[in-house]
Amino acid sequence: MEELKTLAEKVRSSLKLKYDANSVQFIEGFIERNKLEFEEADWPGLINSCGAFLGQCIIENYGGSWAQEEDGQITVAFDERNKVFPFATVSKQFANGLEDSIFSFYTVIPIVFKLAPKPRKKWWQF
Repeated sequence: MEELKTLAEKVRSSLKLKYDANSVQFIEGFIERNKLEFEEADWPGLINSCGAFLGQCIIENYGGSWAQEEDGQITVAFDERNKVFPFATVSKQFANGLEDSIFSFYTVIPIVFKLAPKPRKKWWQF
């Protein structure tokens, strides 16, 4: 799943974002501001880019890893039974708007799955 990490990094660097909650909120706003500028036929590419970024934010902050289900869906899996579907979540926001907010989705993950945020290194530690 290295290609998903690479795609997320392209989104992060091109928009000058971080893998954090503020950046997820920015992407949510980006979707709402721009989705009507694109034909629905163009949405899949945007959904892939935003979904990869959302998934990588989840991995960087809450743990888990990219995984693929038997039906082909891409997930972030915390363990065998606990998974989230970032691409489906982004797709829902494109279709339904803020009713299916990716930021709300992102912020409830540690509550629903009882996850502690991953420890962050101090800025001076490498």
